[in-house]
Amino acid sequence: MRSMLRHGHARRAAGALLLGLLLVLWAPLASAQLPDLVDGGEATPAESTDGATPEREATVTYFNRDIVTFRAPFLGIPPERRARNAESAIATAVAQPGVASLGERKVPQGVVITVGGAAALVLTPGDVDPLSGQDFAQAQADLVSRLGAAIAAAEEQQEPRHLLRGALFCLLATAILVGVLWGYRWLVLRLHQWLERQVQKRLSATRAEAGRQLIRGMVTVLRWTVRIIEWVVVLVLVEEWLRFCLGQFAYTRPWADAMTGWIVARLKDFGSGVLSAIPGLLTVVLIFLLARAITKTLGLMLKGVEHGRYNLLGIDAQLAEPTRKLMVAVIWLFALAMAYPYLPGAQTDAFKGLSVLVGLMVSLGASSIIGQAAGGFTLLYSRTMQNGDFVRIGDTEGVVLQIGLFTTRLRTFTGVEVSFPNTVVLNGRLENYSRHPDGAGLWMDTNVTIGYDTPWRQVQRLLLQAAAATEGVQEAPEPFVLQTALSDFYVEYTLRTRLADPMRRNAIRTTLLSNVQDAFNEAGVQIMSPNYRGDTEAPKLVPREHWEGLPVPGTPAKADAPD
Repeated sequence: MRSMLRHGHARRAAGALLLGLLLVLWAPLASAQLPDLVDGGEATPAESTDGATPEREATVTYFNRDIVTFRAPFLGIPPERRARNAESAIATAVAQPGVASLGERKVPQGVVITVGGAAALVLTPGDVDPLSGQDFAQAQADLVSRLGAAIAAAEEQQEPRHLLRGALFCLLATAILVGVLWGYRWLVLRLHQWLERQVQKRLSATRAEAGRQLIRGMVTVLRWTVRIIEWVVVLVLVEEWLRFCLGQFAYTRPWADAMTGWIVARLKDFGSGVLSAIPGLLTVVLIFLLARAITKTLGLMLKGVEHGRYNLLGIDAQLAEPTRKLMVAVIWLFALAMAYPYLPGAQTDAFKGLSVLVGLMVSLGASSIIGQAAGGFTLLYSRTMQNGDFVRIGDTEGVVLQIGLFTTRLRTFTGVEVSFPNTVVLNGRLENYSRHPDGAGLWMDTNVTIGYDTPWRQVQRLLLQAAAATEGVQEAPEPFVLQTALSDFYVEYTLRTRLADPMRRNAIRTTLLSNVQDAFNEAGVQIMSPNYRGDTEAPKLVPREHWEGLPVPGTPAKADAPD
């Protein structure tokens, strides 16, 4: 293999050797063109480049290892060209018979590094990284050390016994990895079976459905945690196997060194991040516990108000629950604002961007929700209506079931539940029949039209008689009759009755109308609204003796009282 490598690099070796000799011979001539050194000191990078503009850096790489980085041109040769020439010269020198020993030769421009007696590269003061803190001597020693290690690795790789040894160790490591993974899989299956048995025991011992759901949720989290740990262990094993195999060959050994403990290092970084976040998390927990204690205390106080045991700062039983919700929301929002800076990653750009996105979404989509909530609080604290009131909203009448933060719910006479957005209630017409001076209840109007030939006193008496016979009509305030219009052919009467239960209005109205018909039938009065095409000869007047009522048909007329 060594002879094959020599034949492959024969031409490049001759060219590199000739280039190295030219560089060594040209160095004294080039030194005459450089500016004189001040006080015999070394040339600075600016002096070595003769004021030329900085070139792009180039790194010399040999056998998968970084040797040195050129940062300045040398004798007009840019760093990129210098790096490629150095790589070719090193490969040519190592391919020569014998041991490729390293040597150093100082020249006015820096130092020439030789490999096997042949010039390989030139290190100048301009190649030293000013940010590394190294001087020229330290950079030279570092270069020689890295180059020597790379050459030793290249020579080792050329030995067949080293390749065979590495291959055997890789096969052995692969067999061990397969065995370990098989055993690990067996343990994982046993662990899952044991967890499943424990879960079934807990579920069978728990009767409450809420508790069973809680156990299922915790088991789901536990299963995902176990799976993540399992895969982390597998990745660590595979990483160690790959690192071991790459370390058996000289060429891939830098890769093994670079990936040493990569997953473990990431886990350490994660653990360090968690540990560093613990103080902030403890502060967040403390803030939330304090907020929870305050909300619990406030809830207990307002529960007493809701049950009517006492009033608190003008808050009665009706306002206790919405006040509690409002105060709880304010306290938790304040706690969240206080805890935000202590959350892990709160100061990162990603977290800030997420906060801006959430704020924008809330601003665009929550304006109507905030308006509904504001309307709910306005209805509650203005005491426009309360639960149990009989109200009319628009064209809908019913009893108020609930005044929520976003909607108001009514129960109509037919048992239908109707919901109104609070903004509709505030912006529309609201009639509260329960706020009447006569107290709770509802005034019900019943209209009747009777001809002029029927005495109005009799009509009023019959209507009041029917109202008194109707169950559900309050005695106080007592019913009364209004004459609302004197039309062309009839008089319009309105019977006003007070109902204690507004939800029974339809049933009470039906009973009242039935009683009105019975009363008028018993009195022989027709419930009709006559229309005329022509008038009669006699005027349609009620005789004075009949102002209190017409005689019932079929009954004998009363004799006139004696003078």
